[in-house]
Amino acid sequence: MPQRQNRIKPLVGLLFVVILVAVAFFYRQMIIDTARFITYQPSDDIASIAGQTTMTDEGKFYFYASRPEVSGRSTFNTECHRMEADSPVLGCYTYQQIFIFDIIDEKLDGIEQVTAAHELLHAVYERMSESEKESIAAILTKDYERLKDKELIERMKYYSKNEPGEEENELFSILGTEFKDIDTRLESIYSKYFEDRLAVVALHDKSQAVFNSLNNRAQAIASQLNKLVDKINENTEYYNVSSAALEVKITKFNSRAAASGGFQTQAEFDTERANLLAEVEALKAKRAMINKDLAAYEKLRAELEAVAAESSALNKSIDSSLVPATEL
Repeated sequence: MPQRQNRIKPLVGLLFVVILVAVAFFYRQMIIDTARFITYQPSDDIASIAGQTTMTDEGKFYFYASRPEVSGRSTFNTECHRMEADSPVLGCYTYQQIFIFDIIDEKLDGIEQVTAAHELLHAVYERMSESEKESIAAILTKDYERLKDKELIERMKYYSKNEPGEEENELFSILGTEFKDIDTRLESIYSKYFEDRLAVVALHDKSQAVFNSLNNRAQAIASQLNKLVDKINENTEYYNVSSAALEVKITKFNSRAAASGGFQTQAEFDTERANLLAEVEALKAKRAMINKDLAAYEKLRAELEAVAAESSALNKSIDSSLVPATEL
């Protein structure tokens, strides 16, 4: 009996090791995530982002396990690479770490939070099984067809060109952070990571509204300018033609007035003179209107330049590749 017990113990020990290795293999990602979560100490900014985006405990787990970092230009540009010159990158999820570009402009408050939520969902998507990804693929595609607009179509073309095979991954993050009306099955998945997903969408809408407002103002001013230019050109042409015609009339009137018998009566002379003076006053009024419209044009043009400058400043503030101008 003692000898049999001695032979069983090594077998039990070996079986335990095999089971332990198998468990470690199948749950290796969870083990890595747990270790990272436990050892990660979020900064005040990161903790605030987690709170503002209403991350659940599970959401915070994957967020902190991704060791999120709000980075300045140097670090961010090293970790996050731009695919196209005219497409600034606001965040990235690379080698299971989240980087968020530090945007200083207070007008864009909310954009870092949405970027963080977007990257969190990339971390979630990466940890899904192939069967889970397949099960939501059709839902994502159906919602895309229902919700797509010009901007979303262009974004997906960008991902198709620069990150082929990652379209559903990107769509999973975009729909979850930017759209209100999504499939209830997707809503159920997102609810595991956000207590109030619509709060994230609201942050997106808030920051996007800044750009939309500037764009709408620019378009409205441009429309006014175009109409004003048409009016100025039309009135100027009328003024020039009428002035030339009036000059001919005045020349003829003066010739008749200088000639003996040019006018039969004083009344005839006074009537024609009064008519010419009335035309002169009408042209003066037309000229004053043109000058007023020209002044209005200059004012609108200056306003459009100011809007363009503000829009340019905002775009530069989210472009990590642009180094701020040196100040004296």
